[in-house]
Amino acid sequence: MSNVSTIRIPERFDFSCHKKFNEDTEMALKNAQVSLIQLDFSQVDYLDSAALGMVVYLHKKSASVNKKVQITNASGVAQDILNVANINKIIEIR
Repeated sequence: MSNVSTIRIPERFDFSCHKKFNEDTEMALKNAQVSLIQLDFSQVDYLDSAALGMVVYLHKKSASVNKKVQITNASGVAQDILNVANINKIIEIR
């Protein structure tokens, strides 16, 4: 079974989260045991284009080291924004 690193995303996912998001994802990317980076959107009720950019960039970095990214527990406005942005075309949303 693959080793999963779950990163909890805060209620407001915007550029102010950039530093913490990068720190959390870099740890998961560097960990050889991790094959799946799960972004837990259960708390998210707002995200902006900077947040979408961070997710897409994470996907690119993950692909370069043979890891997958998955979004879980998105609902409401967050789910709507992910759908409108067609994020599901590049990242699995569960």
